[in-house]
Parts: sequence; structure tokens; C-alpha cells
Amino acid sequence: MIRLRSPLLASFALALWLASCSAPRSLPPGPTPIPTLIPATELPGALGSPTAPAVAIQSSPARPPSAALGQPIYATHCARCHGDDGKGVVPGARDFTDLDFVRGESPASFYATVADGRGEMPAFGNELTSDQRWDAVFYVWRFSTNSETLALGQTIFQANCAVCHGSDGTGKVLGAADFTDLRVVDDQAPRDFYLTVTQGKGSMPAWQGRLSQDERWAVIDYLRTFSYDPSLPGAGAPLATATSAMEEVACDPTFSTQTNPFSWDDAAAIEAGRTIYDKDCAACHASNGSGALPGAPDFSSAGFPQELRNDPAEHLCVVAEGEGAMPAWKDTLSSDQMWQVLTYIGTLGQ
Repeated sequence: MIRLRSPLLASFALALWLASCSAPRSLPPGPTPIPTLIPATELPGALGSPTAPAVAIQSSPARPPSAALGQPIYATHCARCHGDDGKGVVPGARDFTDLDFVRGESPASFYATVADGRGEMPAFGNELTSDQRWDAVFYVWRFSTNSETLALGQTIFQANCAVCHGSDGTGKVLGAADFTDLRVVDDQAPRDFYLTVTQGKGSMPAWQGRLSQDERWAVIDYLRTFSYDPSLPGAGAPLATATSAMEEVACDPTFSTQTNPFSWDDAAAIEAGRTIYDKDCAACHASNGSGALPGAPDFSSAGFPQELRNDPAEHLCVVAEGEGAMPAWKDTLSSDQMWQVLTYIGTLGQ
């Protein structure tokens, strides 16, 4: 046993021992506050007890919504705040002609706002039926587009998109979106569609280098009409019924007078053409050239190589200018690249 021989040392040791047993005078705050516990006297809620939903339940319409039917509903309930032109007349009212705003929203988000209200806007969930709310939503949606834009979008869609998505938008090939299914498209904002059209998705090619921004937005405005009727009194002629016949495109003499700068058995040209074909063509024409989409020619047939060699400039024109649902590639590929693709295609039927 160690004995402390000095009273001073003994006092110092006692002070250290007491300090080690007492809590510090102040502790730094913890990273998160300790939650307050429910008092033991408070009874817990019964399991399975119903709670009020945060928002009204969204229901799909019994028929395609109609902008024309939504017009008088808007005039009665909405115009005093949002204006007859949709630009807003009271502080805080949304401007429905603001494309940056509308392109970031979805019809489903508009429906929720009409049903539940938002900010100073009252809820109309008990005043309007579900179908009336949808009609009002799509009348509001029409403030962000016009008949000319929809007509342009229809022309582009039928020329470039209908081969996969169908002239009626229901989807003709496996994996193609059905634009008539409101449960799918009404949750999508225009910017979501724009990203897909621009960058491509799955077997769908990217259209950034083939359609301008305005053309892509026009297509997106048009494909939305597969899920609602955009017709409005006095807003111009309704959209024409889709037809499969497309106007034939005349070939630029720059392409119609060319000959293949590569020999048909040029290994380097064939390999370069294979790379381009796999990236840009196989999705529609199939990896073996047999045609993955309706109407696509069969490059794998025994007679195709000779047909190609007999009139190569005609086939170059099709690649360059496009034909039917096939887009033009003259702004995406150089002449040499198009010839490389044709040189490779010429090997598929051998």
C-alpha cells in the first residue's frame, strides 16, 4: 500500500478523485436533439386507425378530356384570377403561357392543384367532378401551345415516329410508349419527353441532330393530344386525320450523281460501316438487316446486294434525304460515312 506522507499531497489526490467522479460543468450540444418521448400516461393510437389523406385521390377520366368542355369551366371558376388569356391577373396567379413553367409540370400536378387548392387558390374537389377537373386542366394546358404548333408536330410525328408509335399513338412495336394511356403520360412533364426525344432511350434513337428544338417541342405538344381532345371553338381547323402516305422527297443532285468511292469488298470501309450501322440503323433495320420495324426493307435477302450495286446513288439518296418514316442522315453523316454504311449493308445478303 502506498501512503501519502504529506497532507498537501493527500488534499491534492482527494481533489483529483472528486473531479473524476463529477460531470463536466458544460457539454457541447449533440449532433441531433434527443426526441421527446410520449408520456407513459398517453395511450397509443390503435393499429390500423384511418387517417385523412394528404391530397385527394387522383382518378382517371371516364373519357378523353376535352379542352372545349373545359373552357366554360375555366371561365366560371378560374378566369377571375388567371385571366381569360391564362396570364394571371392577381398576385401569385400562375401564367399558363409561361413555357418554362408549364414544361416542368404535368397534367397530374395540375389536377392535384385544382382538386386540393394551393396557397390562396381554393380547392375544387367538392365543386367539380373528376371529369370536369380533367377538362379544366387540359383547357389550361392549351394556353401553352397553338394550332400551328400542333399541326407541325403532327407532320413530324407521322414522318418520323408513327412507324414505331403508330399513327394513333398506341405503339406498334415492343417497348414503344402508348401515348393514349393517361395513367402513364399524365404523370410526365414535357421536359421528361424532351429528354427522351433528344437523347433517345432503349431502341429509340436520339433526335437532337435531326430535329431542331422547336420541332422537338412541337412533336411533344402533339403527342400529348393522343390523351385529350385539343379542339377549341375558333382556334383553327382541327388536326387532320393521320395518313400513312408521305410526300416523296426529291433527291439533291449532290447525292443522286455520286458513285461509291469504296470498292464493295473494301474491308476497312465495311468495318467502318458496320460500326455506324450498329449505332444508328440496327434499331430499325435489325442487326442482320432483315428489318425490325414494319415497312423496313430486307437487306439480308439474296437479291439485295445486286440491287444495291445496280443503282447505288438511289440508295444513297434514301440514306441522305430519308424516305417515309426513315429520317434524313445528310446532316448527321458525311458522304463517305453514308457510303461506308451502304458498303457494309451490301454484305448482309451474301
